[in-house]
Amino acid sequence: MHTVLVAVHATCGALGLLLAVPVLLAPKRRGRHTVLGRAYAVAALGLSLSGFGLFAYRPAELFGLAILGVLTLGWLAGGLWFARRRPRSLGPRGWRIWHLNLMGSTVISFVTGFAAQTTHGNLIAWIAPTVIGSLLIARRTAREIAATRPAVTVTSPAVR
Repeated sequence: MHTVLVAVHATCGALGLLLAVPVLLAPKRRGRHTVLGRAYAVAALGLSLSGFGLFAYRPAELFGLAILGVLTLGWLAGGLWFARRRPRSLGPRGWRIWHLNLMGSTVISFVTGFAAQTTHGNLIAWIAPTVIGSLLIARRTAREIAATRPAVTVTSPAVR
């Protein structure tokens, strides 16, 4: 069973890492973004669930990755909820900001897990993806907010 979990975990991790960039770069509308996003969500779910199974085999060694799996599932569920429900209370496009932040956080977790695993738990591998990813998410969020603001025209007072 351990071998099956490792295979599922590695496959879902690789798939998620490969899909992350195309999902992020695809135009944010129905079609390519939605199809790729669903495949990414399945990979994130498979990665987290198989990670929990692996955690059961070596809890002391994989504690950090188990926490990452719990966070990933939470971010994934929230991101999907906002994409499906699109709450009007947030404004016409306010749901996109939440979706962007939550799904972007899942990408950070994929990269963090990969980096931590390949560097045998190096502290920089745990911290750098979050710092860099958070800056990228903040930048994209600022653009999204700017795109949702109504245009403001500045007029000068009439000259007499």
